[in-house]
Amino acid sequence: MSYNVIVAAPLGNACFVVWFDGGVSKRYKASEVGIDEQDLANLSVLPHGEGLTWGDGKQIDSETLFGLGESVDYVNEEKARLLKDLSAIRRDASFSQTRLGEAAGIRQSVISRIEGCEISPQINTLLKLLAPLGKTLAIVDLED
Repeated sequence: MSYNVIVAAPLGNACFVVWFDGGVSKRYKASEVGIDEQDLANLSVLPHGEGLTWGDGKQIDSETLFGLGESVDYVNEEKARLLKDLSAIRRDASFSQTRLGEAAGIRQSVISRIEGCEISPQINTLLKLLAPLGKTLAIVDLED
């Protein structure tokens, strides 16, 4: 099967992530692909997604690139991190799940299932839970 590169983005710590068509993403160390850390800022996708280029015309084709790197599921990783952070913020604020539920208008059992990563809350539910804790959501750069 052939995968085309859709987008590549630096992560910091001399790493970058590539999203291929089909929703597949992989994380790479620059050194494993032969990229100098300073060239990560110049990383770009070749026409038609056939690979990456950087620096002085250096490149790697998508097939070789796909064979390298570590598969990563950013959606599940970020969901778990976010819900773990929600639980920690609630505890740091000395809120029980019951008290937060009363303030947010959400049943304690639902909060328990959210914090346990058993269910995926909708954005408006997260905002309802965060507001009484003095928090909100933000869009930030991915980190390694």
